Parts: sequence; structure tokens; C-alpha cells
Amino acid sequence: MQKYKLLIIDDNLEFITSVQKVLYDFQIDYATSIIDAEKKVSQDYEIILLDLVFDDTRPEIFQGLDYLPELKVKLPDTTIIVLTNHSSTNTVVRALKLGATDFIYKKELDWIEWRNRLIKYCKDTITIKNLVAKSEHLEQIYDETELVGISKQIETIRLRLKDLAQNSNDITIFLFGETGTGKNLAVKYYRKHSLRKDKPYKEFSVSELSETVLESELFGHVKGSFTGADFDKKGLFEEADGGILFLDEIGDYDLKIQKKIMRFLEDKTITPVGSTKSKKLDVQLIVATNQNLQQLVSEEKFREDLYYRINVASIELPPLRERKEDIRVLTKYFFKHFKEKEKTNLKTISDEIYKIFEQLEWRGNVRELYYAIQSACANARLNNDSILLPSHLSENLKSLPSNKGWQQPDQLNLEGKKAIIELQAIEEALSKTNGKKSEAAKLLGMSLDQLRYKIKNIFNEQKININKYPNIKAKYFLEVNC
Repeated sequence: MQKYKLLIIDDNLEFITSVQKVLYDFQIDYATSIIDAEKKVSQDYEIILLDLVFDDTRPEIFQGLDYLPELKVKLPDTTIIVLTNHSSTNTVVRALKLGATDFIYKKELDWIEWRNRLIKYCKDTITIKNLVAKSEHLEQIYDETELVGISKQIETIRLRLKDLAQNSNDITIFLFGETGTGKNLAVKYYRKHSLRKDKPYKEFSVSELSETVLESELFGHVKGSFTGADFDKKGLFEEADGGILFLDEIGDYDLKIQKKIMRFLEDKTITPVGSTKSKKLDVQLIVATNQNLQQLVSEEKFREDLYYRINVASIELPPLRERKEDIRVLTKYFFKHFKEKEKTNLKTISDEIYKIFEQLEWRGNVRELYYAIQSACANARLNNDSILLPSHLSENLKSLPSNKGWQQPDQLNLEGKKAIIELQAIEEALSKTNGKKSEAAKLLGMSLDQLRYKIKNIFNEQKININKYPNIKAKYFLEVNC
């Protein structure tokens, strides 16, 4: 059985001893001061328990809360849980924003619950470190031609593209998916592994061109074929002879152009505008669209025969919201790119950024995530900050959608405010598991009965008004047969 490695940074030796007894099967180190902690900090720990305040009588000294940003920079992928005896919700919230994953109130510590939760956090940390190592390895290998991600969908797409690239260099590749899902990157990845990688490559995206000019761009023309045609011109098909031609937004091509593309796919010939002679070419086509071609066929806006001809080696690029396990990897990938490109002082990313990103829908997909991180890094540079924080995000990204309306009324006491924070964590777990109660409980490191009891306690004993939060999933735990 694997021994999880834990570091306690706390000046209370009695508390450290109690942790060692409860977590008897953990490998535990401890430090009783920040100076001592500096000597022990390493990437080997899965969890660090950090006391927020070391000496009540000396508020001027360097406290755990002051050390947290530096600790997060040194160990960006290690779970940090803050410890406190004090009744300051603001301090806890500040610690969470600075990168802490969770908090423990020592006076109300339930070690049965926390032991399970710590094991779960250790497993999460190991998973994240493995994913980060894998993504960094991929980055070194593929640079900017890589389809970054560790989800099964992306791994399958990489395998399919590589197989086609090495074994089917004449087949037409059809890529489809929402805007921003990475169709252009898929083309680059395919070309990198293709037997045609050293041959000509051309790409074209339909724009506001007249039908004749568009036809000329693709298939070329002969001198005098139309006004302004003062010389013979090769089209993109001919320029790509022997290699690859990528036609983006294939659903926007008019029916006349579609007919000529269909002819090329049938006999590998094209006829320049104004010419009566056909030219035989060796070109592999890759086409892409963000539209529903079947719908366009039914509306007679896209040729049915062409649709069947291109829909042989078809690959769907899934939206980011359907492969959320890739969000953390992509965020780290883009963050590393921009922090170096923009010459910032940035070292790491707050965990709050990941929590926010993993809850968003990303209608613009990977492209939207890319620009969100670019904007945030630029904002961080203005403040010369070393940690990327939620405050650096654009206004529409700063709050979790599920947190909208999570008000903390002034009349709530400390316990009530703590209950709101716990309720937010429960809601996040339920969102991640699509409302599956038993999976959410497991994610939170407790049994289903324990979770049900905690929720009932929040709404009954803490007197939180459920009517203030009509859209939350946790309310279903209050039903008799849940």
C-alpha cells in the first residue's frame, strides 16, 4: 500500500502528535516554524497542512498566511490545507483565494471525516502531478503541433489521425466540431505525421469573394478568362500538387464550387476557369466545418453526393465542456506559454482559477480558454504579480456560475458563514458528478449518510434559508427517499 507523504507546518507539537496518531499509515514530516519549513519543502509531498497563525501575541511576525503565496509558487501542484483556531471567515477566504484547497478548524476537528478527505486529496494530487508531467512531456515532443489533452476523446483523436497519416495518404479527411475546438491543430498534427509532410501544403478558408474569383483561387484561370485575368494563374489545388490542401468552412462553399470539388474527388482532375483542358493532380484533401452538413443537405445547400464522398474518414473534435479533464492541462499549457512570451513575473496559478474554469461552459471552447489566459496573464503583468489570481480574469469569468447568488448575509454568525462555504463545496462536487449523490459523497471523502447529515445540519441547525438558493442540487438530499 502506498504511503502518502504529508508535511505539517505548525508550532503546536500536541496537534502534530495527534495528526501522527490518526494518520498512522502516512509518511509525516513536520516543521514548527517557517524557517524550519523552508528546509523541508519539496515536491515529494502530496499534502501540506499549514497553520495560518503561529503566534497570537506577535502579529508582526511572518505568519503562515504570509508564507502561503511563496509555498504555492514552490509547490504549484501540491494540495495545501490551512489550519486555524480563529474565527475569521475573511482570513479563510483569503487563504483559499491565495491557493489553499481547503481549511480545517482545529476546535471542531472530526478526524474520521478528515482522514478520508485527506486520502482523497492525496490521490487527486498524485493524479494531477502525473497529468502535468504527461502534458509537459507532450509539449516537449510536439511543440505547437500537438492536440493538448489527456482525455480519452483527445487520445483517440491523436491515434486516429496518426494512423490515417501513416496509412491512408489518399483518403479525404473530414473534421467537424464547434468553433474553437482545435480543427486547425488537428490538421497540423496530421500533417506532422503524414507521408506527405515534406510535400506542398496549402490551406484556404472561404471569404467574401465573388464566385468567379473564388473559383479562380481554388482551381486557377487562364489569361483573358474574365476581367482582370491578365495572365495564367495556378489555383491552390495545383499549387498543392503532391501534397495536402486544407479547405476550412467547407459548408460555406457555393454549389458550383462543390460540384468542381466533387469532380476532383472522383477523377483527381481540375479545370481552370476559362480553360477547356483538365489537369490531373495528386492532392490529398482535408476539409473542416463547424456546421451540420446533414442539415445543409436536407436544406439543399450542400450536395448530398459530396457529403457522402467526404464523410469517410470523419473525426469529430469534441467541445471543451465534454472533456473537462483537459481544462487543467490546457490551462497549464497556455499559462506556461504566455508567462514566458509576455515576460511576466508569474510563477504559478491559484487553485481558484482551476475551480472557476472547470465550472464554465466554454462556448468558444479551447480558443476561448486560450484568450482568457492570455488576458489574465497580461493583467497580472501590470501588477507584477507572481500568482495568477481570479482578480486577473475578465469580469465575466471571475465568479463561478454556481456561486452567483451565494450571498453571506450579515446576520449569519461564523458557523453560518462556514456552512455556506461547505455548501459551495458540496454544490461543486454535485456539479462535477452531474448530480450523482453517491459519487459526490465519494469525491468529498465521506459516506452518503455523512453527506446527507451534513446537508441537513446546514439547513436545519445553522438555519440557512433554502428558499434563498432555489437552484442548488443539495436540496434534494432533504427529500425522504433521496
